[in-house]
Amino acid sequence: MKITYSNTMSKKMTATVWQNDTPHVIHVGETLDLKVQRGDKITYKVGRLNKVHAIDYQSPEAKFEIQINRSLQNAYFVVMFLMVVFLWFNRNSNLNNTMLVTAVVLGLAGYEALVYFVGYTAKPFH
Repeated sequence: MKITYSNTMSKKMTATVWQNDTPHVIHVGETLDLKVQRGDKITYKVGRLNKVHAIDYQSPEAKFEIQINRSLQNAYFVVMFLMVVFLWFNRNSNLNNTMLVTAVVLGLAGYEALVYFVGYTAKPFH
């Protein structure tokens, strides 16, 4: 099994892949070649603050790429852009600053929670 790690957001962040509780650390752009057998447990984690995910494979010759969840990143940038546009058009109105700060903090906390659970995916190569 070959596992490639690509992360365009951070060149320093590493991924850890476990094969039956044996850790293997890979850096951005590297490929890990694992000798897997039926029944092996393959899991991965990117960075320190992300959830450990399992890779379900069906073949020892399978190829996977660990990459950032693009749809989550795109949704985050669209929401941030819409928030900036909303604030720009309402700059002269009397908006409650406490409500705005609370909304921004809750939005960022929600985004970080989503990154923890679904921030990175292992996509198979066909």
